[in-house]
Amino acid sequence: MTVEEINGLTDEQKELVTKLVQSETDKVRTDYSGKLKTANEELAKYKPAEKSEQEKQFDERLKALEAKEKEIADKEAKAQVVTELTAKGLPTTLADYVSSKEDVDKVSDILGQFMLGQNYTPSGEHQGTNTSITKEQFQKMSYMERANLYTQNPVLYNSLAN
Repeated sequence: MTVEEINGLTDEQKELVTKLVQSETDKVRTDYSGKLKTANEELAKYKPAEKSEQEKQFDERLKALEAKEKEIADKEAKAQVVTELTAKGLPTTLADYVSSKEDVDKVSDILGQFMLGQNYTPSGEHQGTNTSITKEQFQKMSYMERANLYTQNPVLYNSLAN
């Protein structure tokens, strides 16, 4: 609805109503503009500042240095693991799978228990081939001696038994 549509008002009254409405509208607009300006200023405080080219280069160099530092620390840790593995008599190739001294101790304990839990007997070329036994000596052996020979050197036992 506009002021001109109101019946029974004189031109002077219509002009006065228009001025009052305009005045109130200006007050609301001024108040809103002030609050908007304050909000924008507050928002600008929390926006990150644009970095300069020097700051960007500095950040890149810092990241590169941190990466190098991490790489050197990893190499030092691996060298310590290799040293520890060597001291425990374990293969140094385990260094690819073990990351700390504590892990080396755990692996050493596990392997020690594993090897103690089995009767390890070397086979093939690692066996001591005692070829000083002749067929006559083999035939003179008791059953117990033959059984020991069979467990110690099955290849020699089979060759003498045939």
